[in-house]
Amino acid sequence: MPPRKPSPARAIANVRRIFKAFETGDVSDAADYLHPDYFNRESDDRSNARGPDELAHSVAWLRGAFSELKFEEQDVIAAGDKVAMRVVMSGCHTGDFIGHAATGRRFAAEQMHLFTLWNGKILTHHAVRDDLTMHRQLGLLGPKG
Repeated sequence: MPPRKPSPARAIANVRRIFKAFETGDVSDAADYLHPDYFNRESDDRSNARGPDELAHSVAWLRGAFSELKFEEQDVIAAGDKVAMRVVMSGCHTGDFIGHAATGRRFAAEQMHLFTLWNGKILTHHAVRDDLTMHRQLGLLGPKG
């Protein structure tokens, strides 16, 4: 049986919930909007973790590195089983981030996210992030001194 395609409004609402989880740290309802086989291709955990457990790990990791996380929606498009969303991620570097101690600096960088849904739940997540801008703003590039 082919998957049911969610309405564009429902698909967008579910995608917004994943960003809210990153902002609040609350993943208690992740099973409501994530497919059990959900896979985030941008996850720092290369163990191929799946489903709500993968989201919980990613949320904890990112919130451990950054406080005041926000994802400001710039554009969103939903068609069929896909949702594309352009956001500006911002926050303050207050914890370890990929081996870099907290700098206390703030950042804001654009990101593009593409989600695939299956029967209304998010199945996959791909992202293209402006990590160069973020690293520059955090002072993580260039000679150490």
